[in-house]
Amino acid sequence: MKRIVYTLGIIGLLSVNIALAQRPSSSGKVRTSTETTDNSKESKENILSPSGFAGIGTLTPTAPLEIKKGAGNTRNKNILLKLTNDWASSGQNEPSIMFFNGDYSNPKNASWWTVGARVSGDNTIKTPQTFKISFKGGTDPTEKEYFSIDSYEGHVKIGDVNTQVDGYKLFVEQGILTEKVKVAIKNSKDWFDHVFDKKYSLMPLNQLEKYIQTNKHLPDIQSTEEVMKEGLDLGKMNGLLLKKVEELTLYTIQLQKEVEALKKEVRESGSRKVRKP
Repeated sequence: MKRIVYTLGIIGLLSVNIALAQRPSSSGKVRTSTETTDNSKESKENILSPSGFAGIGTLTPTAPLEIKKGAGNTRNKNILLKLTNDWASSGQNEPSIMFFNGDYSNPKNASWWTVGARVSGDNTIKTPQTFKISFKGGTDPTEKEYFSIDSYEGHVKIGDVNTQVDGYKLFVEQGILTEKVKVAIKNSKDWFDHVFDKKYSLMPLNQLEKYIQTNKHLPDIQSTEEVMKEGLDLGKMNGLLLKKVEELTLYTIQLQKEVEALKKEVRESGSRKVRKP
């Protein structure tokens, strides 16, 4: 008898707790109120309304799901949503969010975007931890990874391109179309105004001719083979092209001086001939 009374008492307490945890509001919405136990006197309220709007931390959600939390600070992240998979030694631990078109009528019509992150590296195929955005059309055999940021020095990849190259942050397949590009020059020595210094040693034209005949390109400029193998440093190449223009200007000034000297010599020679008796 005592055991029956004890059991009925527990059931009664659970019923009271459930009623307190989910009490209908005056508007007919189901409201859940929870208080913390750390003496912080913080109150969090959640709601799931008949209209289908759910609020976590707010009783007035304005979307199918709204999550609200107190203001954070610059030192600690104010995490509102956490996605976690069970850890896997293979490294393919990739919690994701899917945006699906909802067409189940035909597999060829189904398409979706996924936003996710590989939160553990893969020791089998040596992939780093990666945040990525992917797309799969109805006729695509697998998802296409369009954008990613990996944990290896924060490499950013757009498209299908190799990112395992040190010294760069952005890797783009096919190309970039933009209205403006500004390249920062790290070292003043990469900009060649010193060509106009009086102490600058300008290669004589006869030596320049021999160099071109031997190497098939200008001094300091990469060969075709080097460009194909190493690529082109836009900032450095623009600086070198400026250097060649400045050197060409100096050659032109030298030639002009020689022309003026020859003109003067011709005039003086003509004058001497005219003065002869």
